[in-house]
Amino acid sequence: MRSMFARLALVLSFASVCAVPAAADVTVTLKWTLVNGDTLTRANYYAHNKVRITAPDGREYMFDAKTDSVTVIRHDAQMYWTGHRAHADSMAREIMNANRQGVPSMEVTDPVAWGERIAAFNDSIKIEPTGKRKKIAGYPTDEWVLTAGSFLHNEQWIARSLVMPNYGPEMKKTITAAIKDPLGRTLMRLLIDSKEKEGLALAAKTSFRTLSREGSFEYEAITAKSGKIPAAAWQIPQGYARFVK
Repeated sequence: MRSMFARLALVLSFASVCAVPAAADVTVTLKWTLVNGDTLTRANYYAHNKVRITAPDGREYMFDAKTDSVTVIRHDAQMYWTGHRAHADSMAREIMNANRQGVPSMEVTDPVAWGERIAAFNDSIKIEPTGKRKKIAGYPTDEWVLTAGSFLHNEQWIARSLVMPNYGPEMKKTITAAIKDPLGRTLMRLLIDSKEKEGLALAAKTSFRTLSREGSFEYEAITAKSGKIPAAAWQIPQGYARFVK
């Protein structure tokens, strides 16, 4: 799939793990409609060396570049896990292997047919600007549409003036491990790895279809403000239990 990503200009990773001015911290408050239909309003935090973002299922992910550590917060279970990225990757591999031990999927039972399906999926990927523009949270944005055949339709409003390093690859294994459907993991990797250019999506609407389900999620920024992020923004909610393997 990597050969396709060079063509995916200005696409944001699914959870906005991408962009803020390198010289300033930015807090973006998003209004979400999650995959399960729940709605919430929550802030994402972007500092020069760490981020805290919300995923389409409501989980939060933090990455700290200084310590090379990942934190996963499950609000539904009031639990969290934190540790070095190498440990997170190892745990993610175990989770994905456990997923494969359930009902066998095509990637296990017929790898040749699965390879052909992924090749067709790759050939269907397109990214196009619509020429539409609007202001969101005070920032000018341009609309881009990413499609992957009938499997993925992703509309994004990109604020090109907001830029910072992309930490999506560092958290990719951790994020995709929670997805049991192999095609769902492929779609999520596409969204994460496709961040090739500068810019932050201040609004996005995504519909998807995998081997086992279909659904949608969306978000839009209410505010986007620069300024020092308080230390409390990086803390775990009080009363949450730490997951111990």
